[in-house]
Order: sequence, then C-alpha cells, then structure tokens
Amino acid sequence: MEFMSQDHVDAMNDLRAGSEEVLAAARELSRDDVLAYELTDGPDDGAIVYWQLRLGPDGLAFALVPAPAADVWLRGDWRVALTAFACTKNGEQADDGLTADGDLESFMTAVGPQFALGRKVATIPATFPA
Repeated sequence: MEFMSQDHVDAMNDLRAGSEEVLAAARELSRDDVLAYELTDGPDDGAIVYWQLRLGPDGLAFALVPAPAADVWLRGDWRVALTAFACTKNGEQADDGLTADGDLESFMTAVGPQFALGRKVATIPATFPA
C-alpha cells in the first residue's frame, strides 16, 4: 500500500474510527482542529498534493483534499517531504523542507495527546513513492 494513497488513508481512518481509545481521547477536544499539507510538484504531472488531518470531538480523520480553513498549513515540495518521511520511518534524520503557515506549536499543544494516540493506533506499513 502506498503512503497517503486513498487505500492508505481509508485503512488509517478505519483503524482510528474503530478504536474506542482514540474516540475517547477525541471527545476531550472542544472543537475541530485541522492540519493541512500542500505539497507542490506532486507525482501526477506536478499537480499539487493536498492532505489534511482533522482532529475533533467526533474523532480523527485523514482526507486527500484541500482544507481552506485549516488551522495550520504545512507547505513544501512533495518529493523532498516524502523522502524525509521515508528516512524518518527508517529511524534516520532528514529535513522535510516544510514551512508552517499558522501556529504549529499551539496546534500541537492543543491536540498532541490525540495526535500521538492516532499515530499509534493507525500507523500501518506503507511504501513511499518518492
């Protein structure tokens, strides 16, 4: 399964939605918080690639669409970011080249425990296309 493909996103969302632990942690949030990615020079003829992670009282969910009202945008080059993500997955350090629009530190303070739990529950093997 390819990282952040529709199949990958569906599988992660299924795992999160089926986790009572994730749902209980999500109910601690008072509103939806959205982290969005906008990656240029994507694999489909250089098209922009969008990802979003929505964390809120109803749960956590990934989507592969823009999030115009996101709290934080992470922007950069698709290949640079995915190469770094693959390195990190293998325990190496790499610069993802992403810049943040919005207060990423405050965002992570607000949703950090839920984000970490969602990552723990829904991290599944995936190949990296970059």
